[in-house]
Amino acid sequence: MQIFKQISDIFSWLQSTGILAALVALIIVVVKQVQPYLKIHIKNKQINQLTDFALTTVTKFATLEGLSKSDRKKMSDKDVADFASQFGFTWITPEIVDSVVEAAYQNFKKLGLDNHQPQTSPEPTEPAEKPATPVQTSASSAAPVAQSSAPKPEGVGHSASQAPQTIQSVANSGSDQNA
Repeated sequence: MQIFKQISDIFSWLQSTGILAALVALIIVVVKQVQPYLKIHIKNKQINQLTDFALTTVTKFATLEGLSKSDRKKMSDKDVADFASQFGFTWITPEIVDSVVEAAYQNFKKLGLDNHQPQTSPEPTEPAEKPATPVQTSASSAAPVAQSSAPKPEGVGHSASQAPQTIQSVANSGSDQNA
């Protein structure tokens, strides 16, 4: 009972001197000043989470070969929107989801992970005007065999369809070094 009386006396003294009103006003001012900062900080954390998840989702769907590019984008958009709603990011709109997924895809391409580049066939090195003679044919068929015996990058077992790409990249890198 005496503790309650002491607390009541202290509260009465704070109220009569105006300290209690000053403390309440100070707390209100601090909360009003800190609240916008906290909202921005929370939104930045949420957008970082959404961006990281979008990159993961883009990576996941980019490895699926049966989907077209538009289907991959739709699936990524849906996954990211579901993620946002699951975690209660109510301020996320479909436009924001679309732009975050697009930014994640551009980042995915910058990282060099996009393996869906259009396949290009190497251009012939000899002009097509000259008719091929049996000697030229055997010489031209021996050239890729000689070139393919060059050191192979990273893997030993490359398929025959990958060999021209390797030869093309070795030829291009050699011409880049001379420039």
